[in-house]
Amino acid sequence: MREVKPRVLPVVQPVAERLRNFDEVLQGYTPERALEEAQRCILCKNARCQAACPLQNHIPEWMRALQQGDLENAYQIIRQISPMPELCSRLCPQERLCEGSCALGIKHDAVAIGLLERFVCDQHRAGNGHEAPAPSPIAGRKRIATIGSGPASLAFAQAMARAGHRVVVFERWPKLGGVLRWIPRFKLPLELLEEHLAMLGRLGVTFYTNTEVSWVESLLTDDGFDGVFIGIGASRPSMPQLPGESLQGICSSTEFLVRTGYGREELPNDWEPIADLIGQRVVVLGGGDSAMDCVRTALRLHAAEVTCAYRRDEANMPGSKKEVRAAKDEGATLQWLTAPVAFHADDGRSVSQVECVRMELGPPDTSGRRSPRPVPHSAFRLEADLVILAFGYEVESVFDYEHTFLMAPPKGYVQANPATGATSLRGVFAGGDCVTGPNLVCTAARAGLTAAQHMLRYFAGEPWDALANPAVPISQA
Repeated sequence: MREVKPRVLPVVQPVAERLRNFDEVLQGYTPERALEEAQRCILCKNARCQAACPLQNHIPEWMRALQQGDLENAYQIIRQISPMPELCSRLCPQERLCEGSCALGIKHDAVAIGLLERFVCDQHRAGNGHEAPAPSPIAGRKRIATIGSGPASLAFAQAMARAGHRVVVFERWPKLGGVLRWIPRFKLPLELLEEHLAMLGRLGVTFYTNTEVSWVESLLTDDGFDGVFIGIGASRPSMPQLPGESLQGICSSTEFLVRTGYGREELPNDWEPIADLIGQRVVVLGGGDSAMDCVRTALRLHAAEVTCAYRRDEANMPGSKKEVRAAKDEGATLQWLTAPVAFHADDGRSVSQVECVRMELGPPDTSGRRSPRPVPHSAFRLEADLVILAFGYEVESVFDYEHTFLMAPPKGYVQANPATGATSLRGVFAGGDCVTGPNLVCTAARAGLTAAQHMLRYFAGEPWDALANPAVPISQA
């Protein structure tokens, strides 16, 4: 019987060191250690890991190439499927996806698929740069508008540009990248995002920032575009209706992450940059990845105390388990089964305390998780100089309602056929968080690729009713 070796661990910045910088915490593998870890993969035929990947990454194929030391072939196999592997390998919650379905992981440590994909991509970048795949020369090039520049839009733009079409991306913020721009640098180095955007530019994609599109149909009727993709994401923070919510010193996770990552000249809404939090007590409310991003950022800005309060227990947190472990390692205090009910100010202006109640878990709710309910007479207060609200995101209604189905009530999601990305408006596709609600980067990228595939079918003559209506069969041509 084959001996199964333990998982090879990557180089990681020590806690004391990483709290002094915003460099990547995971330093990755050396070539020798990457090969050692790759050899643990048993290359199983049913490829449960591949089935669990939203992008259907051909993991056994590139893992075999990596085992043979053929890094370039491994990279090309990955690149055939994934539009942004250097990003997804860092951002995907692999423990819930590919690694969570690894056959070896049933009895042993799962193969470090994410770290190995990152290693392959980093080795390729080191030797070749971030080159652009050559676009396909075609007759009858189309002109396509893309609204938003998050992962769904970037994946869509790349696929359409590689197919030979002209793509224009409109972004209302001063910088490109959507949610990718807000992710802390210790998880996603800025140069990786900038290199990816530069690669798309070399493919022929044109970008316009500080440009808001409020009337979708005019892009087709007035501006001469042949197709439109809506990828506006879900960027509006979910805000509670609690007493004291308007006090100074309370902000959303988006505002906090943007103010800590942007320079003054790049900030919208007259926001001021946050350079440090020395001596301040920070309370983060929420339990997802954005909450952990805020917690870990506040620790690097030298806050005196950082507390994260979440209304469920640790087992029911929606965020990545590895992010929670990292936050604990770095010194955060996590208060489980804790929900805010009011904010208070000693001076009547700036928040000084968060009033909370203890919670207990009742029967499962519609999400399948046990529903939290308050424990009677359990109120207490957390001292706070800064409160960050990380309760998730909603889709912001950015259009002028020329077609209500684009931003349908009650939550404003864009209505699109999930199998094709087509909306009810001819020539208009949509995908990513604005259709599904907040989800993963890899899921958004998959939606962008799906919409691109079916826009190409539309240009080739596929009837619109077949693309937009889930009840109408799509041809197999």
